[in-house]
Amino acid sequence: MIIRAEWPGTVVDVFVQAGQEVDEDEALMLLEGTDAAHTPFYVNAPESGKIRKVLIEEGDFAEEDDELLDLVEVD
Repeated sequence: MIIRAEWPGTVVDVFVQAGQEVDEDEALMLLEGTDAAHTPFYVNAPESGKIRKVLIEEGDFAEEDDELLDLVEVD
């Protein structure tokens, strides 16, 4: 499952790495929004699983709907 950016923003921090198991609703990364207040927002895991690949790095800019992470089911 590809996790995508819901809003545009700059990646402030990535909390996970490839191979890491995560729980549903766990914070995966923090982005800073493009609004006037630069509102920070978290990207959370939609379900539990394992991070297959991190597709964007700290400091990168993500447009709305850009791919951020690849999450797979855990057997």
